[in-house]
This record gives sequence, structure tokens and C-alpha cells, in this order.
Amino acid sequence: MAQQYWVGEFFIDLSRNQISLTNQSKTLAPKALSVLTYLAKHQGKVISYEELLDEVWPDSIVTPNTLQRSIAQLRKALGESSKEPVLIKTHSKQGYSLECEVRWFEEELLNKPPKAQEQNVQFIGDDVPAIGDLQETLDTSSSEIKDNHPVKNNKKSYIIAASVMALVLLIFLFRLYEPVPQLRLHDLKFITATDKKEYGATYSPDGQHIIFNRYFDKVCVNNIWAKNTENHQEFQLVAESGTYQGHHLSPDGKNLIFIEQEDCTKPVTQQTCYNLMSLSFEEALKQPQTPRVLLECKNSEIKNAAWADNNTILLQQKTDNRWQLVRYSVDNNFTTHLYDADHGTIIGFKYSQERQLIAVISIKNDGQQYLDMLSTNGDLVSSHPIALLDYMPRYIKPYMDFAPNSDHLIFGYSRNLYSLSYTGEVKKLDFPFDQGVGSPDFHPDGTRMLLIKGRYDSDVARLSIPESQHPDEQGYTVFERSIESEDYVKQQPNGELIAFVSERTGDQQIWLKNQDRLELLSNFPSGSFIRALSWSKDGNSLLVLVNQKFQILSLNSETSSIDFPIPVFDLFHWDSEKQLVIGKILTNGISQFVEINLNSLDYQVINNKNVSIAAKSETGTLIFTDRMGRFWQRGAIEEQLIGALSDQSSSKLFVVKDQMIYGINRDNQLWSYNLHTDSFEILASVPSDIDYISDIHDNELLITVVVAAKKEVIELSVTQ
Repeated sequence: MAQQYWVGEFFIDLSRNQISLTNQSKTLAPKALSVLTYLAKHQGKVISYEELLDEVWPDSIVTPNTLQRSIAQLRKALGESSKEPVLIKTHSKQGYSLECEVRWFEEELLNKPPKAQEQNVQFIGDDVPAIGDLQETLDTSSSEIKDNHPVKNNKKSYIIAASVMALVLLIFLFRLYEPVPQLRLHDLKFITATDKKEYGATYSPDGQHIIFNRYFDKVCVNNIWAKNTENHQEFQLVAESGTYQGHHLSPDGKNLIFIEQEDCTKPVTQQTCYNLMSLSFEEALKQPQTPRVLLECKNSEIKNAAWADNNTILLQQKTDNRWQLVRYSVDNNFTTHLYDADHGTIIGFKYSQERQLIAVISIKNDGQQYLDMLSTNGDLVSSHPIALLDYMPRYIKPYMDFAPNSDHLIFGYSRNLYSLSYTGEVKKLDFPFDQGVGSPDFHPDGTRMLLIKGRYDSDVARLSIPESQHPDEQGYTVFERSIESEDYVKQQPNGELIAFVSERTGDQQIWLKNQDRLELLSNFPSGSFIRALSWSKDGNSLLVLVNQKFQILSLNSETSSIDFPIPVFDLFHWDSEKQLVIGKILTNGISQFVEINLNSLDYQVINNKNVSIAAKSETGTLIFTDRMGRFWQRGAIEEQLIGALSDQSSSKLFVVKDQMIYGINRDNQLWSYNLHTDSFEILASVPSDIDYISDIHDNELLITVVVAAKKEVIELSVTQ
């Protein structure tokens, strides 16, 4: 079949999935162009809906809405509307027809005499034909009439050779420059406006409902809800709340799947179990349902489930500390391997049923982050390193969606939206927001987009440590407040300065507080991500983990970079005299607990216990917790389990000073443990809004407290 043809004045190039008119080109989904091509092959005839569905989607079960979306995309690209269609006509209850002249590329060449073809080539400068005529020049060369004059033939061969070289160069430049999708914002409205936190909003396949997770006071406990887009009525879908993640509705709109994890509010005492769950969406709209287990995983982790069709589910599975992509058949109750990164790990993926493509974010053995495009059977279509912008971390986990009518994906980072081309190029879109945004999801018709938007408001405070058990709740004192987030507060050694991270200017920066005086210390690029900081022993500088790299920040605001080649994800301790850092790095997608030498820029693995949090005292005592919440002390030969601290770990962290450990457990109790005497004591109850402990100074804990953590679903009306 011809790869190129004309529909009226529009040039269709199936090899590039493009429709062009003069100098303007639009990229469409392959399935949409398959619909147009089938109509073109039967120009003037009415093709039934059933015939089009069977021809274009022979191996998939799709709804008529899918065909309607393809027709809408074609009409938009051809410059017409559904109200007054001229090219593609709708025949009520029958089908569609293409009502214009169709010219196939081979016919166009055969119907032109050679002389006419030569005269159509317009030369610009040094015998380089105009862009629009290059293809005709190449195809003409093979059918030229042989000339009896050698000099003239030689000149003609030079012209053809120059044309070939120009075409190759132009194709290269065309592929190098990929136009960014020109999304324009027309309207913004709130879908939710509650005191809870909403995440993971997606449209149903018919666009009539928005499905999202609603979280409660405890950040991991949530339920799955649906909202009608017409009357805004909300429906709780699951009978009981739990730890749910990654919901996705089947293409026919009948079955909702999601991942269920064991109760996150209880201490972890064994390997966590993950279940792939399913429920009837239609029944859940009537009353909340008790889901059924499709797949139970006791010895491996699973996440990010998505329907490929009404029987096949794509999901990530973790084996040997690496994530891979697998395919689960509901009918056969069987899982098969689909794709894994080259000695690396898969960060996330997004599937487009319309394009029959899987976009995979991976980290490979060269340490780079890649965008891999896969077919539905797992074949690699393309693979390109992701060229993140300078102010972004070296690795990111974008929650993304395919942009309508474009070879790009859209994701949110900080307060902006970005495009990611199929070739890995990242560009900032002109969509600035006053708060962080993320998790875009486009409406099936491509005219609307969901986002999660919200502010995290936290303050830094002091919490006095009682000398003995205190019967009443121990309160805290806030010493720095804004309507944005303040985090990672650290006291200057042997000094009065307090350093912390604040977003009060719109970006994360380091601030210094000296009694009643407050000043901005850092000037990191806009959009930078600060993970941790640590004072030098003399108190004259800070080691800051920004964008997964080390920066040394002096008290006169000067910065110097440390070119450690591996991305760093956590900074637990800095020995500024020996230039040794305790932290976590990511190598080939695997997290490692290490000691880094900032002088030699090498590292040593401390252990392989899946460390979550670590702290080291000035006397050299290293304490850490593993993923099961168990406390360990590093010894001369081996790590020792601290049995007295079983069930005392929580997300509120802990600190170590000399031989004492201080922490807050899941019951919001402040406790202490003496390493020398092996004595444990509950000191007092503390407010539940304490987020975590950052530091200890004299007899006070420096903490971060949560004021508000709102996440809402918003909808943008967009056009291209």
C-alpha cells in the first residue's frame, strides 16, 4: 500500500504519521490515519462503523467512542468541524464516507511526463531544490531519458547527487527539531475542593467520570472515588478504605483495577504483600463494592497497573531489586515478562491504547535515564536518553500522559508543565502555576486535562525534651512561619545560627535565622530540588544536597560544586574534617547505603539492608533503620539489632546525640533510648501534626510541623 497520498489539497504521509498543507504539518495517531486511509481506499462510499472498527482494530475490543475520537482528530487536522463536514461526512446510523478527490503517490508520478517533472524542480542557491520538491526529484531520477551528450549527463548527475545530499540533511534537521506541542490554556476549574488530599485523577474512557484517590489524615490511607463530570455527583467506589495505588479503568469502562498494599498504619513485621484488585465500576456507582483479588504477590512487589485491553493488564514487578514490565492475562490467570531495562530498572510507564504505544522511563547500565517506546507486544520501537534541563535533578520520576496529536508526553515538575519528546528532549511549556502541579491526564477528546495542584505548608519549631516521663502532652514552639514549606532545620555547631529550607520566594532556598534576624543565604536556580543539608564542624559552611548533587555553601553565599559522578538521594551525615558523607546513591537503578569520600570521589557500600533512615553522632555512633522499621547499630564487625526499639520506628524519624537516641513512634509518643545502659523510656505524648525530627540542640529537638497539606484536582480547557 502507498505510504503517501493526497486528500484534496492535504498531503498524507503514513511513514511520519503526518497530514500537511503547504508548510504546516500535524502529527496524528497511527490509528486515526488508518481510519482515513481505509476511507480513502473506498472514496465516496459509506463505510459502516463496524467495518471500520474491524479493519483498524482487528485484535482489540474497542468502543464506538474510540472511532469517534479518531474521526474528530482527523476533522480537526483537515480543518473542518462535525457540524459542517465537507471532507469526512457522517451518515446517521450507517457510517462515514470520504467526499473528496484522493490521489495516490504512485499515480501522481506515473501521470507526469519526465519533462514536466524536471520543470517542477525549483533551484535555490547552489543547485539545491526547494523542500517541497525534493521527493519528486529523487523519484524522477530513475526514469530520466538517457541523453547522448556526456557533459550534460554529468551535470545532471551532479544535480541529482546534490539533491540527495540536501534531502538527507533536511531529514536530519527535521528529526532534530521536533516542534513542542502548542497547548493553550482557555479555562481552569476546580474538580475537588475539600479538606482532604486528592491524587491520581484520571478520566473514564467515555469521559463521563473522573476517578481519583482521596487521602485522609494518615497520608497512606485512602479510598477511590468517582465524580460525574456533568452533575458533579461523587461516588465512593471501595467499601473500606485502605492503602490503594494506581487505579485504571478498562477500555470498555466495566472493570476498575488497582494495587492494594497491607495496612500502612501498622508496624511492618514481615515482607509486605501486594494484591492486584478489581471491581465492577458500574456496580460501584450504585454502592461501594468489596473488590476481588486478581493477583496476589507475597514475595515480590507490584505497582502501576494499567489495562492494555479488556483482558490484559500491564504492571511493574520488582525482582532482584530491579523493576520490570510484565503482562497479566485475566482469562488465563498467567503473567509473562514483557520488558526490562538493560541491567537497570524501570521507573514508570504510560500506555496509550489509541497509539498502541507504551512509554517507559528507565535507568540503564550507563547510569542515564531513558525514554523507551515499546509496541504492545514489548518490542522496542525507540530508545533515547532524557535530556533534562540544567536545574532539574539528574533523575526524575515523571507522572506523564501522551499529548494529543503530537509525538510528545506531558509531565509536571515544580510549578510548571513540561513536554518530553519521543527522542528524549525536555522543554518547558508556557503554563506557570502558583503552586506545584503534576499527574496530567488528558480527556479522550483531547480538549481538557486534569492536574493535581496544591500547597504543602509547614513550619519549623522547637520541642523541649522532658527530663523524665511527662504526663501531659508536650507542646512545641514555632520559631519561623510562612504560608509555604519550611523544612530540614539544622542548628549551627557551637553557634547561634539556624539553617533551614524554605519555599517562601517560590523556590527552595537555604535561609539563616539568627535570633530575630532572617536572611536568604542561597541562590540556587529556579526549580531546584533540595533534599538535605548538613553543617560543617566549624559552622562556617553547609553541605547541601541539591538536584541530587553536592554543593558547599559558605556563609557569604558562595557555592562550590563537588563533581561526584553518581546521583545522591539522601544525605545523613557529613564529617567535614575527613570529608566523608553517609548517604544513599542510585547505581543502575538500585539504591545503596554508602560512605562517600568527597576528596577521592569514590564510595564504599556500608551494607545491603535496604536502609531507610540513618543518623550518626559526633562520637561516631551510626544508627539506621531498614524498610521493616527495625533499628540497627553498626559495630566493629557486624550490625547489631536493637530489640528494645521494635515497633518504635515511624516516618517522624529520629536523632542521635552521644549515646542517646530520640524518636517519635506511630502513637505520637516521644521516646528515648540509652545505648550504653540499654534503657528505653516513653517521655511524653506529642501533637500529631509533627511531621519529623531534623536535629537536636542542647535539650531541644528541632522539628518540622504540618500546617496544611492540600491537594486538589483541577481541570484545564486546552487547545493546540
